[in-house]
Amino acid sequence: MASNEGSLDADGTLSDETELARAIEENEAELAELLQLLTVAEELAADLTPELRETVRENREPIRELRMAFEREETLVLLQKVGEESDTLIELLDILAVSKELSDDLVPELQVAIRENREIIERVRLALESEETIILLEKLGDNTDTLAEMLDLLDATHELAMDLTPELRDVAQDNRNVIRDLRMAAAGFADAHEDADVDMYELGRNAGNMIALVETMGDPQFTSVVDASIEGLTQEDPEPVGLIGLTKALFDADVRRALGRLLAAARALGSTSLKESDRRER
Repeated sequence: MASNEGSLDADGTLSDETELARAIEENEAELAELLQLLTVAEELAADLTPELRETVRENREPIRELRMAFEREETLVLLQKVGEESDTLIELLDILAVSKELSDDLVPELQVAIRENREIIERVRLALESEETIILLEKLGDNTDTLAEMLDLLDATHELAMDLTPELRDVAQDNRNVIRDLRMAAAGFADAHEDADVDMYELGRNAGNMIALVETMGDPQFTSVVDASIEGLTQEDPEPVGLIGLTKALFDADVRRALGRLLAAARALGSTSLKESDRRER
């Protein structure tokens, strides 16, 4: 077979020229379109080349600065870190997108809330701008250590109270009768105070006087006098004393000392009664 299309090589395959010719023939339309595109691209490049050359010439300095910026070590390190943290960066971008959508949804609601609560916000702003609030904030700032200690103490007290609550509950249950009696005694004291119209100041003074009296009665000298008086008064069948016996007794030193004590007590009693009467009249 003498035809080029059917010519075979010695190994029975088509020659390269035949294969190329057949491929060109089969893709004739695509090759024609490609040649047309190449022609258009060549014409476009010819038109753009002067403009590109002029643009490059005008922007040579910015391009050089941009190149130097990208060639800086900090930029390379930043790009490297961005590349290493690309997954985290993607997650952050997703979170930002969700946050933006959420903020877009909330903005109208916030605007409505601000519009409805404008007067309240104004009052709050005026309160925060007052001199007292500023002084309070300054004092809090000056006493931050003390405030921190108080908060720690409150925490410890709260924990202690939580620990003691079961114990206190058990104590209250065990002493329920005693607590009820004390409550009844307090109620009775209140009723008596209301009925008698007791002056609490006078009650306090009297209680103080009673304490002072008890302290005086505990003095060894006072107890000795009381014991001696009781001993004299409790003697069995004492000897009767007449006017002559009384006169003789006045010469006894012990009797004279006893009479002196009685007279001093009577004098002090009269003076105290006079002072109390004057105080009540005032």
